[in-house]
Amino acid sequence: MEDKTRVFTLAGRVLRNLFRKPATVQYPFQPAEYPERMRGHVEIQISSCICCGLCARSCPSTAIKVDRAAGTWTIDRFDCVQCGSCVAACPKKCLSMAKGYTEPGVAKKSETFIKPKEEQPAAAASGGGKPSVDVEKCVYCTLCAKKCPQEAILVDRKEKIWKLDEEKCVQCGICASACPKHAIEM
Repeated sequence: MEDKTRVFTLAGRVLRNLFRKPATVQYPFQPAEYPERMRGHVEIQISSCICCGLCARSCPSTAIKVDRAAGTWTIDRFDCVQCGSCVAACPKKCLSMAKGYTEPGVAKKSETFIKPKEEQPAAAASGGGKPSVDVEKCVYCTLCAKKCPQEAILVDRKEKIWKLDEEKCVQCGICASACPKHAIEM
């Protein structure tokens, strides 16, 4: 008796499902509709990247690696948790979150983007470059040194010294934006 009720229950479900609309969407034939607040995946405009490494330092899952000397930016898509902290940390706003999912693959791989060599001088001409200070405007408040992510700026209030370590400087421009007197120019 119990087997007959199971068969009738199953037959009833089968018949109901034959005449209902499918619960899922046939993805390749219908484009996916992403929710409004979906984070998506990280995209980069490598031509405007200065390879400062701030995005890599802010990444909680260490999915981003930046090689400043080679001019490469690498992301391991399967380690990325799509939190957006790299986008928020980027001083040049060359990172963005695009809607969509990472395409599945057989092997775990990373994507590497290489900064074009011919565009580096153009970036320096458009506001990039090392910071320089106008000592007449500077009040030696040390805000630029505190905000510098590389600790490339040394400010001594007593001696009225503003010094830049050019090896450490990544030309991010955070010091110039932090200066209340606008004494720093890139």
